[in-house]
Amino acid sequence: MGAATVLFLIRAVFYRMEIDYILSVMSINFLCRELHFVGTDNAVVVVAGLVLIWVLLRKNQIWTSVRHAKLFQISLVGTAFTYFFSILIARRVFSIDHLALLPNEANVHVALEEVLENIAHLFLIFSGIVAFFSINKRHRKHAK
Repeated sequence: MGAATVLFLIRAVFYRMEIDYILSVMSINFLCRELHFVGTDNAVVVVAGLVLIWVLLRKNQIWTSVRHAKLFQISLVGTAFTYFFSILIARRVFSIDHLALLPNEANVHVALEEVLENIAHLFLIFSGIVAFFSINKRHRKHAK
């Protein structure tokens, strides 16, 4: 998460684009959660909720900046989907007591959640790298 945070903070400083501010906040949010600061269990949800409201209020402006960056869009959707699936595993949604869809869930849920979380972190780092090649104000002006 440190790498993703650094990538999006660098982009935020140099490109000053709203998408970079949003992803910087979320990267810092997840980094604090990974470092297990006191209170981050609840804070990560609150910050994510506030960022979601921010995105919903500014969706047209944000979409304008990423509209032509298809690989970035795909990697960001992959990031979100993988984090979401990781949360479902952590909350034991697939256990025998709930949906009962994951064989041997009782023995694998912790490891599977950690693996999915790490894949999501890698997706976010990949999104940050892709953003350098596909999202900047110069590209946005030429794409109109």
